[in-house]
Amino acid sequence: MNTITAIALLAIRTAVRSRVVVMLLGMLALAIIGIPLTVKSDGTLGGYVQILIRYTLGCAELLLSLATVWVGVAAVSLEIQDQQMHLLVTKPVHKLQIWLGKWLGLVAINVLALALCGGATYGLLRWTTRPGRLSAAERQTLNTEILVTRQTVSPQPFAVEDQARQVLEERQAQGALPANVPAANVYKAIRDSLLIEAHAVRSGAALTWTCPPPPAAEPERPFHLRYKISSSQLAPGQIAGRWSVGRAAGGRRYEVTQTNTSQGVFSLTVPATARIGTGALTVTYANVHAQPVTVLFDPRDSLRLLFYAGPWETNLLRALLLMACRLAFIAALGVTAGCLFSMPVAAFAALVGWLVIGSGASLRSLAMNEGVRILTTGGAAPSPSLAGAALRLFYRGMQGLLQPLQTVDALALVASGQNVAWDLVARVFAVQVLIYGGLLMLAGAGALHRRELALPMD
Repeated sequence: MNTITAIALLAIRTAVRSRVVVMLLGMLALAIIGIPLTVKSDGTLGGYVQILIRYTLGCAELLLSLATVWVGVAAVSLEIQDQQMHLLVTKPVHKLQIWLGKWLGLVAINVLALALCGGATYGLLRWTTRPGRLSAAERQTLNTEILVTRQTVSPQPFAVEDQARQVLEERQAQGALPANVPAANVYKAIRDSLLIEAHAVRSGAALTWTCPPPPAAEPERPFHLRYKISSSQLAPGQIAGRWSVGRAAGGRRYEVTQTNTSQGVFSLTVPATARIGTGALTVTYANVHAQPVTVLFDPRDSLRLLFYAGPWETNLLRALLLMACRLAFIAALGVTAGCLFSMPVAAFAALVGWLVIGSGASLRSLAMNEGVRILTTGGAAPSPSLAGAALRLFYRGMQGLLQPLQTVDALALVASGQNVAWDLVARVFAVQVLIYGGLLMLAGAGALHRRELALPMD
């Protein structure tokens, strides 16, 4: 352990002497101070918190990621190139100890930088929202609606799969399916259309969602209903709807008529009395608008219930820990690339790997696309079955390999008051640091073992 610690301290001193750390701290300070001054919010207190947390710390994570890739690659490849590594490998030091020492040095730098960024951002937030700058009402809003942590409870999805399969079978029997379009794509289009129809509330009609029972923590606190709506009106206008929230059995339902514009995301405060009772929590929306109009809810994110889940500062800490886990994985990627290749190639490979990992949505789209096409001399045409299957297999393999590395946007959750659970932090640490980081460690140590370092002269 003393050997690993000594190598880690040496890696930190090398980074400091190269002035990378000093430049990085300067850029981080510029981002923390400059972004809130240059990026304009929507003028609300919640918008300001979004800018300060999401954009400032997001920019800090981007800068740290780029610096980690570069320093991680240079920590090994440049030392091999300058023959400084030769002095180390001639000692009784295992290759795993070299890798771990370099990696721990980078992790220590990132943890310190994240702590400074998080502390500076939190201090700036508290300074700019101190009592002298906010009214009593704004302070109340800040402490009860913005700087809080809420657990999100989503409704059970509407089951339209059986109906979609029935419609598909009927169209197949009638020979009404489009030619050259895979049946899976037709089924998806039918299912999406049925979901849109299921989330439409015509004039005088009502729509009910069923949610799991609310969490037991803080049962005396009110909770929030956040929903996203649009309408069949061409021009934006006001739409009246009646909400009813309560348990499936017993208790007293909370009912209120809410008037909203026809586009946007809205929030409704529900008193704690709506939690009284047994069974699931049901939410009903009735379209009571005077003129005929259809209210449309987003099928992917129609509504969410937000319950109090603890102090906001603890939630920010968990988000910073998630960022630290991602940076630890990037450090492992950089150190391993430095073990495998020379400096220019290693930097390029690590950067490409980092970009590919961040392109999870594109890979997911390619993996799910059944209509893979290739270019021929005559233009775009359907690929042969073997080539198409090979491409889909490749994309699905890449998507399956990188899927565990895709995580939620923790800063967006914190800025919007949604809970970042401890089990999520533990899962990300296990996957990105222990499993994928361990695999990269074995690959990097194996590469160092095979490279010809400090061989005796003939």
